[in-house]
Amino acid sequence: MVLTISLTIGISIAIIAGILLYEPQTLLEKRFKKTAIKKDTGFLKILHNLQEIIEPLSKKSAETVSYINKTKKMLLQAGHASTKEDIIKYETKKIATMLLATVVCVVVLLIDFSSYTLIGCLLLLYFVYKMPEFKLNKEIKTRQKEFMKYLPDAVDLLSICVKAGLGLDASFLKVADEFELTSKTIAIEFGRLNKDILSGLNREDAYKNIVLRNENPDLQSFVALLIQSDRLGTSVSQSLEAFCDSMRTKKRQRIEELSQQASTKMTIPMVMFMLPAIFIIIMYPALQKIQQNLGGDGFGKQPGSSTAP
Repeated sequence: MVLTISLTIGISIAIIAGILLYEPQTLLEKRFKKTAIKKDTGFLKILHNLQEIIEPLSKKSAETVSYINKTKKMLLQAGHASTKEDIIKYETKKIATMLLATVVCVVVLLIDFSSYTLIGCLLLLYFVYKMPEFKLNKEIKTRQKEFMKYLPDAVDLLSICVKAGLGLDASFLKVADEFELTSKTIAIEFGRLNKDILSGLNREDAYKNIVLRNENPDLQSFVALLIQSDRLGTSVSQSLEAFCDSMRTKKRQRIEELSQQASTKMTIPMVMFMLPAIFIIIMYPALQKIQQNLGGDGFGKQPGSSTAP
């Protein structure tokens, strides 16, 4: 029984991993492969057929406007493509893993039905259903932390480039090139901003798009400064210089706040791990001496001592 359950769980985990890693064909790839003779074989064919079967169901479940907006926003902020086709692809993977987990839970319950098994299956279904959302939220938080950490340096470099005589678009490209090794998020976002402007998109819309992809208060202030400078025709270099000073002050205050919080955060580990060891080191010699004094017969008498008549 244990071997059967282990094999079932192992095979299901392999299939779930395959579903999550497999990328369905886009419309362009489908058009190109219509004339091709070679076809998918083996496990890829099974996954392709499974996702082709589930795709109409995912399209139907993704028709809600609120769900589409929520999923699009999450994919956009996580750094993924957020077209309708990508939303359907995301929903297809979610439904496929959920159906497979349901089959696994039914097989396990048929083999060994108990209250603990039922609770474990329900928790497994909830985790499998929420796992793609948890993954996206984790990626969003990672990108936000990275953006908050490196944005002041990026704006400072942008200000230096503008003062040196580069145009604003060339400065965006320079920041993207310089941050290629330091921060991938900053490099991708500034490079995409430059490409959006060069492709003919309105400059104000390109600035707003970078805010939609990254919810950061400092970035919102930076974009508002650029939009205001563009509308009023004021000097960008002077505005960036003043904004860089405020960003440096905020960064210094943030570091000071974190340093002051360190002592408070260290209290719990010190109480749990360091104080017991210190008490043992201090009290062990005293306890050993007390044990030696109380180890004889009577009060403080050593073994073998006798009293005079």
